[in-house]
Amino acid sequence: MARGKVICAVNTERVLMYWHIGQRIFLEEQEGKDRADYGKFLIKTLSEQLQPEFGRGYSKRQLERYRQFYRPFPIASAVRTQLILL
Repeated sequence: MARGKVICAVNTERVLMYWHIGQRIFLEEQEGKDRADYGKFLIKTLSEQLQPEFGRGYSKRQLERYRQFYRPFPIASAVRTQLILL
């Protein structure tokens, strides 16, 4: 039982981390626009900066997924609510 709670807590925090990465890309890097002003290179550049330090979880494709994950849930509490329902 305790192990299950720990796994659930870790998974919840991981999902929220992905949400925050997506939020940062969307709000700070893209300034809330559908695309960054300087084109397609945002995700590629971020990946190149993050992968050496943090590993393959920050590939170009993963960063795109994090950004896509944020878009339907722009409010963190909505993500938490959905996780509780699972």
